[in-house]
Amino acid sequence: MGEVYIVGIGLTPRQITLEALNVISKCDLVYVDTYTSLYIDGGFNELEKIIGKKLKFLKREDIEAHSAKIIIESARKGLRVALLVVGDPHIATTHIALIEEAMKAGINIEIIPGISILCAAMTYTGLIPYRFGKVATLVFPKEGIVYTSTYEVVKDNRNRNLHTFLFLDLDAEKGIYMTASEAAKLLLKLEEICKGNILDENTKVIAIARAGSRNSCIVFETLKNLQKLDLGPPPHSIIIPATKLHPLEEEALKYIISKYRSCAKLKN
Repeated sequence: MGEVYIVGIGLTPRQITLEALNVISKCDLVYVDTYTSLYIDGGFNELEKIIGKKLKFLKREDIEAHSAKIIIESARKGLRVALLVVGDPHIATTHIALIEEAMKAGINIEIIPGISILCAAMTYTGLIPYRFGKVATLVFPKEGIVYTSTYEVVKDNRNRNLHTFLFLDLDAEKGIYMTASEAAKLLLKLEEICKGNILDENTKVIAIARAGSRNSCIVFETLKNLQKLDLGPPPHSIIIPATKLHPLEEEALKYIISKYRSCAKLKN
């Protein structure tokens, strides 16, 4: 029986750890999850150069619909198999399901952590980790349905004076990525629907684009102004700060924004 390694590769090729490289080097097959996030700064082409191995790309159906059959069957043949995941493996629930399937099949599985967008967001903004509440994903309306569960998370966190980190909807296989400006518009739409009086056009949020890349962009703007800004290529994410920032957080944000805001432009 072989082994399966689920390896976090960080947000860019520059962030892959020595442990991850060591594990990948001894694997017979190296697969990549291509749909849960976007790999920037050279992407997978750059990663292939670093690890010196050819990558095999998996789509959503390969991991979800087929219960990771490709990976598990390879391990049953005695091969060492790596599944590379952008960021950190445990951030996406899909990978948790894969772990359960491998365990049921009696296959030894190891998880190699990587730098996640959650950790990077705290590092780049200077916000205090202990002040973050529950995270949520802001999703595009589908077939006319606007999903309000994210608003309830924001509301609960705001009432407790906690920060809210929001993943923004994406479908990497189709090249669909929610932008920060689209997120700002949707958040105000949710306020209009839910009427919880927690957000308005003057609410300031932090928008992060391409965290960890050579051209990261971070702005601290009102929802009204954010709708007018183009932060460049994806991926983007949003932090809705607590209703009252700690003085240290205020100082950190001043420094961060002065350093990373330059790439933001007014939309045409």
